[in-house]
Amino acid sequence: MNQQNQTAAAGNPFFGQWSGPFGVPPFGAIKPEHFLPAFERAFAGHQAEVTAIAADAAPPTFANTIEALERSGDALTRVAYVFGVLSGAHTNDAIQEVERALAPLEAQHWNRILMDEALFRRIDALHQQQVGAGLKPAPTSLSAEQRRVFTFLSRR
Repeated sequence: MNQQNQTAAAGNPFFGQWSGPFGVPPFGAIKPEHFLPAFERAFAGHQAEVTAIAADAAPPTFANTIEALERSGDALTRVAYVFGVLSGAHTNDAIQEVERALAPLEAQHWNRILMDEALFRRIDALHQQQVGAGLKPAPTSLSAEQRRVFTFLSRR
């Protein structure tokens, strides 16, 4: 985290609990300079969660692979939703600057996950278990969708 982002991290609403009704973010306290440090921390946390899933020594199961992936990245989801709302409804030059800085970071984050060979092997093993058991994965099933995304994006 660079010096500018470290300064913005102090008092960053993304690094605390939200006490608004129904967990609504404190939109009035969120400033454009809060986003990059929040995204950087959220990307790192999500990557750590995904790395742990991919490195799990236990045989892959729906629970320890697909469900675990679906539960990962809560902090990233939280920051991304708020950023999406503000960049879509209240954009300005500062938000657009964050968008430009964020684009390569976001691409790098998701590429790292989607190209993770160990993670793909776990997802593919689950798919092969379904096929081997004579089960036809529903086209909308979570495991079928995960495998389709990983296969398409990594050109496997």
